[in-house]
Amino acid sequence: MHLQRITMLNFRNLEPCTLELQGGFWAVLGDNGQGKSNFLEACALLCSGRSHRTEREREMARRGEDWFTVEGRLSRERRGPVDLAVRLTPEGRKELLANGSRAPSLGAYAGEASCVRFSSDDVETIRGEPSLRREFLNEAASLVSRGYIYDYSRFRRVLEQKSRALRDVREGLVPAGALDVWDAQLADYAGRVCARRERLVRELAPLAAELYARLSGGAEELAVSYAPDVPAPDSLEGWPAAVAKALAARRPEEVQRGIALTGPQRDELTVMIGGMEARAFASRGQCRTAALALRLAQARLVSRLTGEWPVLLMDDVFAELDATRRALLMEAASEAGQALAAAASEADLPRDDGGFAGRIRVSRGILSIGG
Repeated sequence: MHLQRITMLNFRNLEPCTLELQGGFWAVLGDNGQGKSNFLEACALLCSGRSHRTEREREMARRGEDWFTVEGRLSRERRGPVDLAVRLTPEGRKELLANGSRAPSLGAYAGEASCVRFSSDDVETIRGEPSLRREFLNEAASLVSRGYIYDYSRFRRVLEQKSRALRDVREGLVPAGALDVWDAQLADYAGRVCARRERLVRELAPLAAELYARLSGGAEELAVSYAPDVPAPDSLEGWPAAVAKALAARRPEEVQRGIALTGPQRDELTVMIGGMEARAFASRGQCRTAALALRLAQARLVSRLTGEWPVLLMDDVFAELDATRRALLMEAASEAGQALAAAASEADLPRDDGGFAGRIRVSRGILSIGG
């Protein structure tokens, strides 16, 4: 899969522009603050229908404007080309279109194309708070399981409703039995979310371990495992019942405290390097390599399960790597149909031995293709 064409109108600081691209490894070059990350965000928005930087669409509109359009065409090996568009209207309505027709849901739109984002901030996925690893789980699961977006959004909605009900119970406005309807729905949707996460990590872990060994020269072993808040059942089918049991066990404490205390919102992804928990004991270099391995594993898993490599969007990930790891990362990324790698200068990228498809220059929001 690769971007053939992308048009951006009123998007962030970018000047109106259409780029025609081919597959392969593209360098996106420009000084800091010129618009490289905004361009990669536009590519991600086109592929997924969502921004990874904001949930407020108006923040993506050019300063002083109240609308934007990002549209383009992606080449797909199995299903042929697809024309996609994401628009924010002046009335504040977000529109997702595939081949000229409005997509019925975000999940339906996201099923048309896919991308995997790499960022220098990915190191915090390993070192940071559990919420960052849950975000990774959500991103990865949504790429390989179209139903995950629906199940997770329903889970979050029911969780919010239960949280309001818990406050009402604590204040004596309704009886504790009013929670039954929400816990029944939570057992269903949360159970599906947990099952999809467990399946994802089972398939992701060996790929990440292999890629970490490749990137680190076999210095240590990487082990990734799913650590659910709810005690895991014996089979994936047992997750709804396991969640229901956990909810029932925590009901008295939840009523007393007025907050939801168990479920996927408290899950964790455990990352071990050399038998030690990476979050607490790994060096920044080890965490950076582990983060790259997870992202590459995510992309490879998408390819294995869907038959299509996602577009790789790499934002300033080479600068902190030594020459050997840069070459290894580029070698691994070259398996994909297309990679767009942003950097401040050529010196921050792997050496070009004729392997670059081209260069995109960014200066004060103006994008151009050049040597």
